[in-house]
Amino acid sequence: MVSFPAEELTTEDTEVAEKNLTEEVGNMNIDRLTHIRKNRDTALELFTNIPRTRLINLNTPIERLDRLRHSIPGAPQLWIKRDDLTGYLGGGNKLRKLEYVMADAFAQGATTILTTGSITSNLARTTALVARRFGLKCELILSGGDPEAARANWRIAEQLDVKLHRVESSGERASRMQEVARELEERGERVYQIPLGASNEIGSFGMVAAFEELGIQQLELGLQFDAIVFATSSGGTQAGLEVGKRLFNYRDLRLLGISADDPFDVIKENVFKAVGPMLSMLGKSEAPAWGELYVDDGFVGEGYAVPTRESREAARLFAETEGILLDPVYTSKAAAGLIAYCRERRFKETDRVLFWHTGGVLTLL
Repeated sequence: MVSFPAEELTTEDTEVAEKNLTEEVGNMNIDRLTHIRKNRDTALELFTNIPRTRLINLNTPIERLDRLRHSIPGAPQLWIKRDDLTGYLGGGNKLRKLEYVMADAFAQGATTILTTGSITSNLARTTALVARRFGLKCELILSGGDPEAARANWRIAEQLDVKLHRVESSGERASRMQEVARELEERGERVYQIPLGASNEIGSFGMVAAFEELGIQQLELGLQFDAIVFATSSGGTQAGLEVGKRLFNYRDLRLLGISADDPFDVIKENVFKAVGPMLSMLGKSEAPAWGELYVDDGFVGEGYAVPTRESREAARLFAETEGILLDPVYTSKAAAGLIAYCRERRFKETDRVLFWHTGGVLTLL
């Protein structure tokens, strides 16, 4: 910018200087906007080109929760994203992740899919269904509990005739999966291993795609959400939403993760492990700071899959007011967080808050 000595300036000089300054700043802003758009468009193109196997045929609906809202004094406008209505028996966020994971498995010529979780694992059951649907073998490494008393997820896996490997504790799962993979490879199988929750830098792109879907639905509804409340555990759902927020430029949107099991710092670490590589794949570098990630571990209770008084109340309220079922492992604890935040007036009554139902209701059976 050029400056002029004050004593030499006439009115005409001042007007010219102001015009030049405006044009200079305007050009800088245009250049910056062009740069931002170019980077965004490049990132969008890179995202679009990531291989994906379509497993969800329709966008899951966004619905109002007006009766729930009226049951909670001071609650904001409440909405729900119904990922409990995805295919494969309500695979939810796990099915979204598998769209990218299975595409990667196909690209690598896999003949057998391995994954792990608890005996009530939604990912394990959904993976088994998808693998069988595409003619692949599948083996599951599952921990904890009594199989004879297990819920529907275990029983469905048995009906699919996939091989089940039981271990006593969650700490044994990873090493056992490596052992099983080696045994299968020695027999000539091409093994593809899906990590816990499919929450790596590949599977987590499923929730980036979900964010894109959400953006289109917001345009159709003529509104924009101020906050999203969701269950978080292995970190993939939160990682995908964080990347989607940046890719689609929803900078003011609050993402509020409610832990289903682990302490907040463990989940944040899991999220960072996925977010960094994902952003690198998109040619982006603006990773969230540690303090930007929101994880509330105050609704875990005694641990994974152990209901709390608050989660039971949340499940009852959703069922009685809206006819929507929540699972006892993830969504009921996330809903407990949502209801507590409403009662504590953490939201303005004019805020639009979306509860993201991540599926898993088969664990009720």
